[in-house]
Amino acid sequence: MVIFRNYQWGAEKRNTTLWYDNNFVGTELDRGTSYAKIAEACGVRGIQVNSQEGLTHALHEAVERQMKQGETTFIEVLLNQELGEPFRRDAMKKPVEVAGIDSADMRPQRGAA
Repeated sequence: MVIFRNYQWGAEKRNTTLWYDNNFVGTELDRGTSYAKIAEACGVRGIQVNSQEGLTHALHEAVERQMKQGETTFIEVLLNQELGEPFRRDAMKKPVEVAGIDSADMRPQRGAA
């Protein structure tokens, strides 16, 4: 298993920075959390890498361990926070105010019985 980690919800951050004058909220993830350590706590081998060479080595090692010992490896690849181009073009429309919405119309949901 491989996760590419850049410490953020990049797609949402890109959308909000584009439409709200470089402001964003709720898209930064905790830098102190190690997904490799979480994987180890769940009983699989966890590795954290931060380079192409490290990833190549970790992948080769993970395949060997899986084939020879049946051991699952979780690889956490640390990346920079560069925001790429959005992959959802439908999300790249400027938000508009929805007609007919009034806060007085809002009411709490009833709980399940």
